[in-house]
Amino acid sequence: MRVARISGPLYFTGGKTKYNIDSHVHSGKWGPENARYTINDILEISEKPLELNIGGEQETNIIKYNFVTNLDALNLENGKPIKDELNGNLDLLKEAAGKDNIKLLAVCQPGYGSAENIEKLLSENPGKFIGLKFHPETLPIAANDPKVEPYMEIAKKYHLPCLFHSGLSGSNSCPRKIYEIAKKFPDVPVILAHLGAGTDHKDAINVMVESINKNDALLYCDTSWVDHKDPNGPALKELIEKLSNTIQGDKTDRILFGTDMPLGEFGAPGHKIKNFYSINMENVKNGLKKNFGQQADELIEKIFYKNAETLYNLSSNNTPPKKSFFNIIAKNKVITGIGIFCTGVGSIFYAKNKSNKSSSNSDTNEKLKTA
Repeated sequence: MRVARISGPLYFTGGKTKYNIDSHVHSGKWGPENARYTINDILEISEKPLELNIGGEQETNIIKYNFVTNLDALNLENGKPIKDELNGNLDLLKEAAGKDNIKLLAVCQPGYGSAENIEKLLSENPGKFIGLKFHPETLPIAANDPKVEPYMEIAKKYHLPCLFHSGLSGSNSCPRKIYEIAKKFPDVPVILAHLGAGTDHKDAINVMVESINKNDALLYCDTSWVDHKDPNGPALKELIEKLSNTIQGDKTDRILFGTDMPLGEFGAPGHKIKNFYSINMENVKNGLKKNFGQQADELIEKIFYKNAETLYNLSSNNTPPKKSFFNIIAKNKVITGIGIFCTGVGSIFYAKNKSNKSSSNSDTNEKLKTA
């Protein structure tokens, strides 16, 4: 039996249920597609339970959290960001108000804005932003430019992970340039979004392994656009095999599930593929099942939930909600019928107990004292 979402993130499932965290999601205008997205567009895709076939078994997947950044603060129009650091991030904060399954990353604009803006944003809105976002390509500045460093100081001060778009070798978002800035702030977790977008991912993988073996930076990565159409998962397979056997031991805790949703095939006009979000999740999970056998379930749990939960210090529980009818009723304040029912049952019990009271003995009274 299955009851759909009634009010808030409460689900009633009759099968295997898995929670997931999508660590790379957007809201706002994306120039290359000339499209504008809202948080409601995100939730339309990811808020409903997703029925997937994983390893030949049906599985219900729930996206517990989406980590969202504002595209308006990442895109240039007429030589400047559509929205500046303060207004772009504050607009997103307003849009996300009351949506518990949305977590926010603050966009940084080195070369256009000021780290003081981010300091002000964080100090005036404590706990509202769980990380920082940098895009060295759309806001063209090399990831290792000195102008990035004051923002990294803020990340260090507030203990926030930093998500960097990573791309082609030699570009502004070259994985090695990101590695260079990360080495200057070895206590700040730095995430290579896309594991090197538009590449075979080998350079980004090697950079991650090198940083771990040398223990000189805290590099992570996300899976957005990595093997997204390939159920064989060759890049993710290579990444996991190498991170499982570093000099520092197993470091597969450095991999986060992400999609870049709703960009590209996840939602853009003219590019949308029906159920592509589910297709992507199935491909990645089934690739892990195929390549890692008995290890797959543990890897899936880590990559799709636990790693992000730990990195971003989210105090939550990955246990599916209990199948309690009364919890659902109470959640929706439909208690009148239950109250009448319980009152009737109580009256019957009381009447029966009263009729037997005269025949009760001292042994029964002792049992009631210890109940």
